[in-house]
Amino acid sequence: MEFESRDLLTVDQAAQYLQVSQSSIRSYIRQGRLQAFRIAGKRKVLIARSALLDLLEPARPDDVADDVPLDEE
Repeated sequence: MEFESRDLLTVDQAAQYLQVSQSSIRSYIRQGRLQAFRIAGKRKVLIARSALLDLLEPARPDDVADDVPLDEE
């Protein structure tokens, strides 16, 4: 598995990227829903951007507020 450095995010960066809390990111890691890596001998946790995107799922129409247009024409 090869990653470029810009494809690896810290917990803080991952939380900002998905607009969730750092504790949510750490929870996803503990639950096994998000794969993370630790540099040998270091405390820093790194997460692949592609792994974050794998957490996303399409929104169902009833999940979206009525005042938000689904289709811009």
